[in-house]
Amino acid sequence: MQIHSTLMALLCLSFSLSVQAQTDSSTTKHISFKSKKAVNFTKLELVYQKETVSYTGASYSSSGYRLSGANPSLPGYQAPTSSSIKVPYIRVNGGELKRLDKRANMLRPYYTKAPLANEQLTLMNQQRRRGAVQGWTLVGIGTVATAVGLYSAVTKSDDEDSNYSTSLLQGIIRIVPGLAVAYAGFALSHYHSEKAKKHLEQSLEIYNKQYYKPIKADSTVSKAINADSAALVPVNQ
Repeated sequence: MQIHSTLMALLCLSFSLSVQAQTDSSTTKHISFKSKKAVNFTKLELVYQKETVSYTGASYSSSGYRLSGANPSLPGYQAPTSSSIKVPYIRVNGGELKRLDKRANMLRPYYTKAPLANEQLTLMNQQRRRGAVQGWTLVGIGTVATAVGLYSAVTKSDDEDSNYSTSLLQGIIRIVPGLAVAYAGFALSHYHSEKAKKHLEQSLEIYNKQYYKPIKADSTVSKAINADSAALVPVNQ
């Protein structure tokens, strides 16, 4: 009877230890798979710099033939013009500025641990594509419509020289819709370009606020430097 009681006690003890071991292992497994937010130690800065772009108009002779080069003596000469544009550059860890490529692929390696910032780059490229497709399509349609309206106006004015003012007004009416469509295309392209610019800026802002963490300076090194400098200070006697 005593042997039976001892066996039952040992059996109960082994069962309780087994249950506790399973509980501990499941707890450990849960902790080990707990996800942690990735940290980046690379500092990224977006800097805009002004660059000058020059445009030179084509020159034409008095008979309307286009000539190569620009000669101020020609009646159809157009002087070169220039305009300033802001170009985005990236500074990595306070180093030299690097010009950002059009699709910002330069930033992709730094955004591998920053999915929200990487998503903004995807949205930026979407806006660029929409601006190119929608905006420039309207510009093309508007340009063709303007050319057709202008040709129709010129032909109509040749047939009705006696009423020049009326034909001129009709010609203006014919080219206005084409000009309006072309202007709408330019405006739409600019709108998508500005949205793409904002997505780029938001990607850098998200990266710096949520994923970038500056490296802490080693306190032991600073203490050693301070101790050495204190030892060099002469003591007044």
